[in-house]
Amino acid sequence: MRENSRLNIRNSTVVLTTFAVLMAAEVVLNLLEIHTGTIKINLAFIPVVVAAHLYGAFGGIAVYGLGDILGCIVHPVGAWYPPITLTYALIGGIYGLFLKNSKSIVRSSIAVIINQWIVSLFITSLWISLLMYKPDGEGFFSFYITIITTMRLLPAAIMTAIQLVIIPVTLKALDRTGFAKKLVPFGNNGKQLRVQKSDKA
Repeated sequence: MRENSRLNIRNSTVVLTTFAVLMAAEVVLNLLEIHTGTIKINLAFIPVVVAAHLYGAFGGIAVYGLGDILGCIVHPVGAWYPPITLTYALIGGIYGLFLKNSKSIVRSSIAVIINQWIVSLFITSLWISLLMYKPDGEGFFSFYITIITTMRLLPAAIMTAIQLVIIPVTLKALDRTGFAKKLVPFGNNGKQLRVQKSDKA
């Protein structure tokens, strides 16, 4: 009984520490973004992908959602906007659904396309439009599609290309270094994570 209790405490400590490190990494990488005009490029998705790979949808949601809130506290830029945080959580959840225990290039590519060309391009653009729209004779739908969404097409294309390359490399690096095997996932009763030997899409 005591041995099981100690094991559970150790496992919980490992998980919480991992989450804390990944959230801190997300905040730091977000602060180091390259922002020129309408193009914003950062690598904050990397710790989110790692969390999604190790802990599934919960990990991706926690790191991207709570990481965004932590970033607003550490380095506030304007007021906190909850819909954007919810969108980040959704993106993290999608990564988790596709990438948990998998380093399949096909699955990572599908996750990137969904997140960049559906969630980020259209849902995030909708929140930005609602935040910025001022009735001045131009309809909201026109503002949302022809201005905000169109303006975000190039950044979406650039981030898609970056993520299609970096995410598979990151997942393979986790596998090769054996880092993932040292961490304890939720719902595994204290057993170490077993990385799948095959990467079937």
